[in-house]
Amino acid sequence: MLIPKLKPEKNKRKPLEDLESHVEAYVTIGELARHWHVSRQQIYKQIEAGTLPAIRLGPRLLRIATTDALTFERRAHMRVQVPAQSVPPKPHALKAPLRARRG
Repeated sequence: MLIPKLKPEKNKRKPLEDLESHVEAYVTIGELARHWHVSRQQIYKQIEAGTLPAIRLGPRLLRIATTDALTFERRAHMRVQVPAQSVPPKPHALKAPLRARRG
């Protein structure tokens, strides 16, 4: 009888929902950009300007301490809203399809 090989589980990070309750010590650039609804480039600009501290773990690998991100968020008076339990959009909020003009 053959025993199936189990795939090794990757380190699964919890998604960033709130910086205050985030259990990880560090956040990635991508996680922070999604959380703040900005581009990754905006995060890099803040790091280069020295307003958001980051640590370099490799030639292309940056991490931001969760406490530093929270401090930046408070100092910038950012209001990040945590999305509710996937509420579907209201029908009237959807755009109507464009119709061809008849001439």
